[in-house]
Amino acid sequence: MTEHTCDYGLFQSLYYPCRHALATCATSSIEWGYFVDPVYTMTSVFKVYEREFLSIPDEKMWPPCYGARLKPNSAFRRKASGGPVSTQIWNEMDAIERVEKKCGLCHGEGHNRRGCSNASHSDP
Repeated sequence: MTEHTCDYGLFQSLYYPCRHALATCATSSIEWGYFVDPVYTMTSVFKVYEREFLSIPDEKMWPPCYGARLKPNSAFRRKASGGPVSTQIWNEMDAIERVEKKCGLCHGEGHNRRGCSNASHSDP
């Protein structure tokens, strides 16, 4: 604890006690604030905002940007129905024998219950 190190390297990289160091402090009744780097204190954070921020000039005065252009990933597009587009690559193992759907009323093929000519369309 006095060396401000831990086996995971978090203590050394963040300069803030990791949960293992905090657990050690709790079991040993040691004040954990001693092990926190001064950069995390409120006075240090407030010093960042003491300086005045310069206003952003008009966009016409900005230099041209020649950075990378972003292209949307078509895999994340949504279908018109609102569901995501499938990215599955089908092969012969995924082939399914498509069976013609049958009508729920007359069990005829080529139409469904809504388009059945044998259905009675009278309203009760």
